[in-house]
Amino acid sequence: MKDILSKIAEVDYYVRWYSGQHDLGVWPSRRVGGSAEFEAIEEYQLGDNPRSINWAATARTGGHRILKNLRLTEAKLAVFFVVDLSRSMDFGTTRVTKRRLAAEITAILAHAAWRCGDKVGFIGYGSDVEVQWPLRSPKDYRFLIPQKILETKAGGHGEPSLGEALWRLPPKRSLVFLVSDFQEGLEGIEKALRSVALVHDVVSLVLWDPREKVLPERRCIVAVKDLESGRKKTVWLGGTGIKRSVHRKAASRDNRLRTVFQTLCMDALWIHQETYYVRELSKLFVVRRRAN
Repeated sequence: MKDILSKIAEVDYYVRWYSGQHDLGVWPSRRVGGSAEFEAIEEYQLGDNPRSINWAATARTGGHRILKNLRLTEAKLAVFFVVDLSRSMDFGTTRVTKRRLAAEITAILAHAAWRCGDKVGFIGYGSDVEVQWPLRSPKDYRFLIPQKILETKAGGHGEPSLGEALWRLPPKRSLVFLVSDFQEGLEGIEKALRSVALVHDVVSLVLWDPREKVLPERRCIVAVKDLESGRKKTVWLGGTGIKRSVHRKAASRDNRLRTVFQTLCMDALWIHQETYYVRELSKLFVVRRRAN
């Protein structure tokens, strides 16, 4: 845990939805607080708060258009971490396992929530929901969530139950970080995500290992084990045909998964052990910020 906490860096996240407040109208929400930051000037629409009118800007147009201020305020967010704790997360051939990578990323994001004063909840799932912590101040959660990810492993074999985990989310709109390797049926993934797409702002962090997509250069016979089902098998790893087939199937699955995210208007980021994920996360949220 000390090594994980030493990797914590500052990352700011943004949401896509809008929130109505009592003082200056409607604007993108960010976090708790009473101040409002100037955002832009827009044309006044019927039903807008008259107190938001910028009379100086309106006068410069000669009165042909009434302009209003659009402001970015701070409003408290509910942030949930939905983390895959299945056995496939124990796979790792480079720096760390995918489970350890998930702990590092959630530590950074939980620290960001703590800095912003947002409340955090945690749901860990395997073939069933293994852990569920309610929303609370993340002062302790920024340490406890990464530790729980490292300690907790799914009790049974079988595909992860993403749908059951997402069903546990509250009805109130939340920012949800879904951290998983998505090693389950794509139809089940799409069905589970579709059930929350209109309610929550979901950011999917897809963890992967290079060995899942590329076979070793040398030809060999190896004994492999499916971490999800526990089945063992001896296979021949050789020949350009086999290597091309593995690479093609992995690329096809990634493309289909990207299509699911795009169809549901969800942001997603692919991260492996050697990815500089602090920079990639920052880039993702800069794009989200500009999109608002």
